[in-house]
Amino acid sequence: LTDVALPLAIGAFTVQAMEGAKVYTQASTGAWHKATVLAALGGGKYRVRHEPWEGVHGPEDGAPGPEPVEVDASKMEGGTLPFQNSSMPENGFADMTTLDHLHEAALLHNLRVRMFAGGCPYTYTAEIVIAVNPYAWYPQLYTDEMRKEYLVFDRSRLAPHVYATSSVAYSGLQETHTDQAILVSGESGAGKTETVKILMGHLALIASSDDPSHIRRIV
Repeated sequence: LTDVALPLAIGAFTVQAMEGAKVYTQASTGAWHKATVLAALGGGKYRVRHEPWEGVHGPEDGAPGPEPVEVDASKMEGGTLPFQNSSMPENGFADMTTLDHLHEAALLHNLRVRMFAGGCPYTYTAEIVIAVNPYAWYPQLYTDEMRKEYLVFDRSRLAPHVYATSSVAYSGLQETHTDQAILVSGESGAGKTETVKILMGHLALIASSDDPSHIRRIV
């Protein structure tokens, strides 16, 4: 009797827990959308209401409307809809290793919030810096003062930036006296060439600094 009753109880709890949950749905095009579960219908099917992305006012091209719709998650990983992260900061999570739910939809959502709501093209994933190409120049992010900050202060005290990578590379060069490598990868148009220019400009400033305290801090 126990062997039969326990799975039924777990199943009932799972269905009930999904109602009201904040999740993502995926369109046939592969695009992700935010939604709230209105009802779990069983068999991996759910009735949901889609919601607009942060900072979006009015309809978006290709975005689903607010009317409740039925979605089938039976063929998705785990047979259920991926959850949103609770307590999303206004400017997103600066380091995506701190996400409670770590999957494609959550990563893309966080990058979107940081770029469009916070104006932050850079996000950390541990030691990796993820850069979103804004197709615009943000001069306030690349001043000489900003370059020097990433030499003087620990990266944990500063917002994510590609300057953190060049600072670590130069520090490694000074400490180990061995060549350092920075890997910049991405699809065509992702901004790899521009990122390399930004890195090289920062390295040039470090190497030619007239203030020896910068070098002492690195070493």
